[in-house]
Amino acid sequence: MKTIDLTPEEMEARTVRFKKLRPRSAMAQDKTGIPPEVSRALAADKNYTYMAPLLPNNSVITENAAMRGGDAGNAISLSMAICGPGKGPQLHAHAKTCESFFCLNGRFSITWGDKGQHETVLEPLDFIAIPPGVVRTFMNISDDPEARLLVIIQGDRNDFGDVYFVPEVAEMLMAQFGNDIKAKLEATGRRFTAGVAE
Repeated sequence: MKTIDLTPEEMEARTVRFKKLRPRSAMAQDKTGIPPEVSRALAADKNYTYMAPLLPNNSVITENAAMRGGDAGNAISLSMAICGPGKGPQLHAHAKTCESFFCLNGRFSITWGDKGQHETVLEPLDFIAIPPGVVRTFMNISDDPEARLLVIIQGDRNDFGDVYFVPEVAEMLMAQFGNDIKAKLEATGRRFTAGVAE
């Protein structure tokens, strides 16, 4: 087998330095005008996408990746969610992609079911894989002000951006931010029909 010899510069181009990353919510707000507090209500306090493929239907996860990759076969994105105590995203489902969580530090409650009626707890270095179509969320249940969860999304490259929030999330956001926020979010590809028969 012929091998490849990369220069230090070529290898550095394949390295993501955390200190240079900006959270996805900050980058998305720059483009959409949606207030950061709305983005924070839907996601972890901070999300950093290390690697994801460039896809025809980019989501906020894949569009703002620090590095392109994860498309040797099924597509994969690797992100880190950082949450303060009691924080995490709202209930949502991925229609066709598999979302997995690896607890790096802190403790995370993983809840699932259309109303979040089931729960398990991830301790540091625990891992869980959620199949497509299951409503889920996570929340930092530790005192750690920056608990970290590695988030891995995998599936067919044409199925990324398949996130659906439960309808109650839209109701909560409209109560806090006004009735027009749902339309603004839907214009960016967000959907609020998880658990609703089509």
